[in-house]
Amino acid sequence: MKFKLTSIKGDMPGHVKAKKAAMLSIAFNVLEIIAGLIMIVLVNGMLSGSVEANIARMTTLLCVTIVGWGAVTDIGSSLTSLHLVQKTQELEEAYGQLEHLNREMRAQRHDFMNHLQVVYSLIEMNEPGEAMAYMDKIYGDMQRVSSMLRTACPAVNALIQAKVSEAAARGAELKLSIAAKWDDELMPAWEICRVLANLIDNALDAACAAEHPAGEQPTVELVLGEDLRSWFFSVRNNGPEIPEKVRARIFEPGFTTKATGQGMGLYIVSQTVVGLGGRISVDSHDGDTVFSGFVPRKRLQLTENTGDYEEKAQKE
Repeated sequence: MKFKLTSIKGDMPGHVKAKKAAMLSIAFNVLEIIAGLIMIVLVNGMLSGSVEANIARMTTLLCVTIVGWGAVTDIGSSLTSLHLVQKTQELEEAYGQLEHLNREMRAQRHDFMNHLQVVYSLIEMNEPGEAMAYMDKIYGDMQRVSSMLRTACPAVNALIQAKVSEAAARGAELKLSIAAKWDDELMPAWEICRVLANLIDNALDAACAAEHPAGEQPTVELVLGEDLRSWFFSVRNNGPEIPEKVRARIFEPGFTTKATGQGMGLYIVSQTVVGLGGRISVDSHDGDTVFSGFVPRKRLQLTENTGDYEEKAQKE
């Protein structure tokens, strides 16, 4: 039984409607298969061993096989649709982040022209000291934007820019230490963004929910690095310590300590990193929690000697 993913109307977003249609299609087709199996059992129990009974059994089996094959095909199509919906959502999120970065860069360009006019006017007025002070003030903003453009992946740059703005809006600080291009063709941009976005969001939630001493603000630090063998990353926050029992289950699907959480964010992160041949781990103490991991440059089989990557990411 097929459902047209565009035929359901309502006020829900298109992705939600598509997911519901695919899930309904899977459910109904599973019911068809179950009903067919039940029919075979019933027919086999009701009929005797005559020739007509055997013909009836064969006919029933043939019909159920045809229906079952169609149901299995529809289930496969529905699963493909769910996968495409997920990828579309990720691409739309990446596009939105790129749009945000583009607006930021245009605003920076506009401000830069205004700053040049101010500096030029101060120099004309023979106020070199004021001009230097003004340049020192705007230099920090220019460095901030420059630091977000260090990778060779526009989607990652856009994500970082969006998270810096989000952190500032929440009264937190997102510190950046980026020394990697992250341009591996075997590591798609949406996979990188999925990992970093989940880790940064969780770190911001933890840091902002904690009580900090006077003068200390919620802080998250993102580190992106590389060496000849791997790309490595870490996300650190100054939130509360994660208990050891929670750390043991933190990457399990559905496990969460949040009242409104679904417990899938860190599971997705773990599955993505492992799927790329890497590892991820968590180390937590009071006021210092860090998620660190690595992805090898080549998809080689991991050996037992992989702890140095995690240690290196944590040190960075």
